[in-house]
Amino acid sequence: GTIIIEVDLYHGTLLEILLISRLPSTVTISHTSCTGRALLNRNHITSYHIMSDDAKCHPTDTANSNKEGEDSNATSNNATSLRNNTEMIHACSVGNIDLVQTLLLRHKSHRSSQLSASLQDDATGQSPLMAAAQSGHIDVCKLLLRNGAPWNAVDREGRCAGNYATDAEHWDVVNLLVEEGTKAELILGVAMRSLKSGSYDDDDDDDDNDAHKQSQQTQKEQQRPVEHEPCTKPDYLERNVRYNADETALLDDDDDAVMMEWERSLMEAHASIITSNGTTGKRVLNVGFGMGIVDTYLQTHDPSLHVIIEAHPGVHAKMIKDGWDRKPGVRVEFGRWQVVVPKLIAEGVELDGIFYDTYGEHYTDMEDFHSQMVRLLAKPGGIYSFFNGLAPDNLFFHGVACQCVKLQLAELGLDTEFAQCQIQVSRKEWEGVRRKYWHGRDTYYLPIATWNKDALAQGDADVVGSNDASKDCNETVTKKLKT
Repeated sequence: GTIIIEVDLYHGTLLEILLISRLPSTVTISHTSCTGRALLNRNHITSYHIMSDDAKCHPTDTANSNKEGEDSNATSNNATSLRNNTEMIHACSVGNIDLVQTLLLRHKSHRSSQLSASLQDDATGQSPLMAAAQSGHIDVCKLLLRNGAPWNAVDREGRCAGNYATDAEHWDVVNLLVEEGTKAELILGVAMRSLKSGSYDDDDDDDDNDAHKQSQQTQKEQQRPVEHEPCTKPDYLERNVRYNADETALLDDDDDAVMMEWERSLMEAHASIITSNGTTGKRVLNVGFGMGIVDTYLQTHDPSLHVIIEAHPGVHAKMIKDGWDRKPGVRVEFGRWQVVVPKLIAEGVELDGIFYDTYGEHYTDMEDFHSQMVRLLAKPGGIYSFFNGLAPDNLFFHGVACQCVKLQLAELGLDTEFAQCQIQVSRKEWEGVRRKYWHGRDTYYLPIATWNKDALAQGDADVVGSNDASKDCNETVTKKLKT
């Protein structure tokens, strides 16, 4: 069917909430920007109609208008929009906050002016917030954000306002945008968690339409760039995987890399970190075997207990073939961590180091893992880490994602630091791989999470608590930020 979204699609967070609410594939929207279109495309909505404000207010008159009138109105509206947008971006660039305020008020009084804090230049994709951030006008940035400017809008080169501020070294603006982005992402996380928990029950419809939906999904993914496809793969465990000839990469049946040899130095660092700089006799857990790189390094530190959770049948078969189940101290658990971790908790297993590196899962799955793994992590010296591939294609988005994780782990009693590791990944590494999961950055931010003083002072029962208490960490952080 077709529905009308009566909201501004410039507001990226709100749009994402709507999109995960299982919208139909055809959507009618009001004026939008390149960011809005990108969000639609990334969420499998490729058929949509741009509808003018006049059409929303007077649908009958618009439907009966002649072609000449439509063309004339469109030309007039586009010219007005261009003039207003140019004026707004210039005012933000020079820091003329009075003019910015006037223009925002004009938009509120005359919706047909198409002027808002969110309009982007059609040619460059630059937004008012980007212009203000680039020039370091923090008060203008605050005003724009209060009036709905999206913190995560990107220009034609994929750069957001945070990138503009970072390049210009306006650190007060950077901090403002990080805070704004973190709030938005945590709120979005709460909405996604609510939907994931089963707010929408349409199993009967799914049974009838699975084949049709799969066909539509395949067609849509073929129509858009690979970098716009979702990185999550809920059906990963049902897919085939293969190791390439020299076993330097593990690929799924899309030729997307599950793990690659260039990660070796990072895996060595992670293994050293969660064993307290290579201390022998530690009890460790790795979730996601992949190519076994981190587990190989963990073995060099002679752990007294080495638990490996691997859910993919093909990878698990390779582990058994290579004798991992026969190595000293190794306990191989075949299955999803969602099943295995509660079993370990029930057994009373205690671990000195935990590492998480799964494939195809959603960010909320990692949050769920955090809420459970704290019940396995030993006190006072337990250390947790994970492969930090969050938002790999934009450094500013990566920073916001790291801040979200830091806040969520803090709610569970853990302090998190990010150690800088230098790394170089050549283009040649990606030959035969369809999509990159690392985009040319030479610094990797390795997470190190340890129990904080408050957690240690309160004791196990108060800090870790029940599943009900820990699973609500997202909501708690969000409430605090909103307050």
